[in-house]
Amino acid sequence: MWQVVIIDDEDKVLRGMKNAIPWDDLNCEWVGEALNGEEGLQLVQEQNPDIVITDIYMPVMNGLEMIEKLKNNGFDGKVIILSGYEDFEYARRAMRLQIDDYLSKPASLDTIKTTLTNVVKKLEDETNEKLKYAELIDKVKLYEPFIIKEWIKSLLMGTPSLSRLPNASKSIIEKWEGKKHVVLSILYDHSIESSALYQSDWYLFRFSTSNVIKEMTKKYFEDFNYVELHSYLGTLCIHFDELDDEKTYNKLQELCNSIQSSIQTYLGVKAIVNIGKIKENWTEMADSMKEAIQSNVNDDNNVNCSIFGLDNTKTLSSESIETSRKLSEAIRYADNQTACDEIDKLFSIVSGHEYNNAIGVKVGIEIWTVMTYSLYDIGIRIQDMVPENFDLYKELLTIYSWEELAEFLKGHIKEFCHHQQWDENLKHRQLVEQLIDYVQENLGENVTLQDIANKLYISRNYLGRIFKDVTGESFKNYITRVRVEKAKKMIQEGNHLIYEVAEKVGFGNPAYFTTTFKKYTGYPPTNLINKSLNTTNK
Repeated sequence: MWQVVIIDDEDKVLRGMKNAIPWDDLNCEWVGEALNGEEGLQLVQEQNPDIVITDIYMPVMNGLEMIEKLKNNGFDGKVIILSGYEDFEYARRAMRLQIDDYLSKPASLDTIKTTLTNVVKKLEDETNEKLKYAELIDKVKLYEPFIIKEWIKSLLMGTPSLSRLPNASKSIIEKWEGKKHVVLSILYDHSIESSALYQSDWYLFRFSTSNVIKEMTKKYFEDFNYVELHSYLGTLCIHFDELDDEKTYNKLQELCNSIQSSIQTYLGVKAIVNIGKIKENWTEMADSMKEAIQSNVNDDNNVNCSIFGLDNTKTLSSESIETSRKLSEAIRYADNQTACDEIDKLFSIVSGHEYNNAIGVKVGIEIWTVMTYSLYDIGIRIQDMVPENFDLYKELLTIYSWEELAEFLKGHIKEFCHHQQWDENLKHRQLVEQLIDYVQENLGENVTLQDIANKLYISRNYLGRIFKDVTGESFKNYITRVRVEKAKKMIQEGNHLIYEVAEKVGFGNPAYFTTTFKKYTGYPPTNLINKSLNTTNK
């Protein structure tokens, strides 16, 4: 039941409402009363009710002063004013405090019941939204490891948008700041296919290799990420604080030897582990990975690690990685010609070799996966762009030459790049990117979706739907999140008062800013100030 308190200096009003309102029918319960604003403030702090019904003119502290203090303290319940005073200034102040309804005394029982019903409906709707949000958060947490792994994979391929990072990556990036970074490439030769575990259960093999690599790495470094780029190639991204690069390289070399030895011993597979150059910034990890791959190309003891599984193709591994990166970028921008050129370039290396159907299927799946993630990254599901009964595996089994496989892939790339959904999606993404840039540049202004829609000569609802389709969140949630995150940063810097921060991030009303801040973060902005002060004092 929704808990209600009533604050009024007239005892007969308190008794009358307590006895006359059908609380059970409204799914509400009376949990307390007070005769003035000061007592009311204490009552609300103790009971934390869902609804406060209050008079304005009361002794000791009036109702508006009490409401303002409650809002400043982070109270986010509903407030109904029931007052015999119809003074315009009172009404204006009440509206500024964002109360939920304003009733004049004497109000009929039906009016009070209707008002309470409407407020309860608001509470129920908000609770449902919170539950949906909580479910969404649970789902995000469930998929977060996958999202992070795919983002790191795109980072290594050189394809992520660094200006718009996924939320799941932000906590990782915070850990990476100020550290050095290096990438190790782990490449397997054809002994992988004769491995008993690989033949019996490919997923179990991947799980086992991942465990071996992670267990070995833990002995040398604390912060690292292992990512598979394809069946024959894994990468190990290591992040560290060590200032002595020579000392770090010695540890890295020991780690390489340990991984190679362990994979050979436990899984019966030969692997070569090579080290890229150490980088000062995490955004340069793609370069470190290329350098590690190139080390294998230049190594006389190079194992065959290409996804084609062919001999005497030393450049193919690094070539396939570069092709994946360029292919992904071309598909994102619907650049059919560049994407097809990259396919031709990759397949030209194997055009003189006999076609192997098993390897062809594997190659087709690898390249299709690159295409799938590239489309997904711009908000398009590949299954929406192919017939409902399309079966990639069966399609690949009917192909009997490298040339035919290349044409199959290029044909689908052309369809994807010219698909109407892609054209619409691209326009929508460009529109949303412009909208986001505008918000970032005008964060301190009273930016509304209606104002932006007017400038673009489109309807507000249509623009809001496009924004949500592209970003996955409503414009209102987005701008609130951006403003609160900006406010958190400003508060932690300690150079502004609360009302100044509120103003600079677009909240004209400090009380509303405090309420919104607490609703978003779970704590009022004063807590952040106290935390910063305690940290400074320590």
